[in-house]
Amino acid sequence: MAYKDLREYIAALEERGLLRRITAEVDPELEITEITDRISKREGAENVALLFENVKGSKMPVLMNAFGSYERMALAFGVEKLDDVADELTEILKIPHISLQNKMNLMTLIPMARKAINFPKYVKNAPCQ
Repeated sequence: MAYKDLREYIAALEERGLLRRITAEVDPELEITEITDRISKREGAENVALLFENVKGSKMPVLMNAFGSYERMALAFGVEKLDDVADELTEILKIPHISLQNKMNLMTLIPMARKAINFPKYVKNAPCQ
């Protein structure tokens, strides 16, 4: 599943219980990193993505640890498990008669190909304006 924007990915995280919203005011200098460090080192279900909604001196929320587990990375790629993405890379590496350097160059195109599928739309009035 591809996501139209970051909001959709955040909603998918929240729907699966992989996101915790922090509504208390936090300082962006050291406080956000300290909280994220503690959460990201936890095991299992306690290691979640964090959405800081009230960042001191900012009108924008801050999303942290969004890709901090295999489950969240697979969700971001739109696959059941990360091995599915690894299979794509393996297929590229199996292409015969291509140098290793060219294979490495092809691998760099995977993210671009994914972006091309979900190319952003230009709008005059975006929700963040």
